[in-house]
Parts: sequence; C-alpha cells; structure tokens
Amino acid sequence: MLAKSIKNGFISGIKCSWFLIKVIIPVYFFITILKHTPVLDWLATVFAPAMGVFNMSGEAAIPIISAIALDDYGVIAAIKAIGISGYSVTMIAVMTMISHAIIIEAAILRKMGLSATFFVSYRLIGSVIAGFFLNILGVALGLW
Repeated sequence: MLAKSIKNGFISGIKCSWFLIKVIIPVYFFITILKHTPVLDWLATVFAPAMGVFNMSGEAAIPIISAIALDDYGVIAAIKAIGISGYSVTMIAVMTMISHAIIIEAAILRKMGLSATFFVSYRLIGSVIAGFFLNILGVALGLW
C-alpha cells in the first residue's frame, strides 16, 4: 500500500513538473530574448501610460499580458525574466489572479453557450479595479 502511494505520488510529481517545464522555460527564454531586442522597449513604451496608473513601468505589462494569454506559470517566468520590483510583483500577482487565462476560459464559455464578452469584461474590469485600489492603499500606507 505504501509503495503504491509512493509510486503514484512520484508519477504525479513528474507529470506536474513536466507541465511546469513546458510552460515556464519557453516563456522565460522568449522574454529574455525580447529583452535584448528593441521589441521589449517598444512594448514598455506603448504600455507605460496604462501601467503608470498603477505606479508600474511599462515592462510590467508583459507578465499581465502573459497571464491573460496563458496562465499563472507564464507570469512567473515573465516576472523573473524582466526582473521587476517587489511592488510590481505584488500588483501583478493581484491583477493576474483575477484575469489569468481569459482567452482559454472564454473559448470554453463560448462552447458552453455563455457570453464570453461579459465574462472577459467582468474579469478585466475587476482586475483593473483591484490594482487601482491596491495602489491607493499602498500609497496611503507608505508601502510604495
């Protein structure tokens, strides 16, 4: 019984590790390569005004976009590759926990016959509101 549990746990651990490796390593390398090209600077410039609302640099939009397109593990890789402040990591974590994997989940909702537009709008607006209020709270408390 114990040997079977250990074997099942080991196999589950390997499967989980393989899933994480397949997501995190490609995203990390992609963002790292982008850092050495003008593309990341261009994206940072484009998103700087929107991210300025949350007191973050334009580069902080990359992990958020990664979360919307992929999942939370891509966010971790993007954060590591970009190397941003603890404040930005906190803001990104809060915002992406609300708005992660929207594209994938919207496709699933559409297949179920539900309104993907409402779902996407609801989560994106919720993410922005949460980030906005967290920023106000952090400034008021002198945390950032």
